[in-house]
Amino acid sequence: MKKDINREIGKRLREIRSQKGWSLQTLAEQTNVSKPMLGQIERGESNPTVGTLWKIADGLGVAFTSFIEENAEEASVIRGAEVQALESGDSRFKVKPVFWKEKKAPIEAYLVEMDPNCDYQSKAHQKGVEEYIFVQAGSVCIEVQEEVHELHPMDSIRFTADQPHRYCSSGDGKAVFTMIILYK
Repeated sequence: MKKDINREIGKRLREIRSQKGWSLQTLAEQTNVSKPMLGQIERGESNPTVGTLWKIADGLGVAFTSFIEENAEEASVIRGAEVQALESGDSRFKVKPVFWKEKKAPIEAYLVEMDPNCDYQSKAHQKGVEEYIFVQAGSVCIEVQEEVHELHPMDSIRFTADQPHRYCSSGDGKAVFTMIILYK
């Protein structure tokens, strides 16, 4: 059964905020996301962008997928048809959570699809976070510390993601890659 990802995000955000004993106002101050927007997200009335979720996660000091994490099972099968994309603010950059950070696992994994000539700027993640990118289709450029790395199918890269970084598709076709985020 397909979950309503916006309701899941809202429910988890409210739980995490409550665990910290924070008001919506405190959360707004810590994340630079408006109090009305945070309220809409908590009620499941808003479809937050990837950028907004990163700002909230960083402000709370939690993993990006803390908003959708579940208890680990012995084996988990993820059906592609059941994976709902998170909005990035640019419909040409689609992020689909495949494996969420679980309480005992310091990683999360995403399938990312970029339309041709798409350019996406990511803010710095929490201190010590690393990204691992594995390209399946198309070409993608990853820019880290003003150094650009062009990747093609079967290429991969690892980089420290606690600094701003950028993704851009650099071919005529769609770029598809797996992104694994490691929290230390």
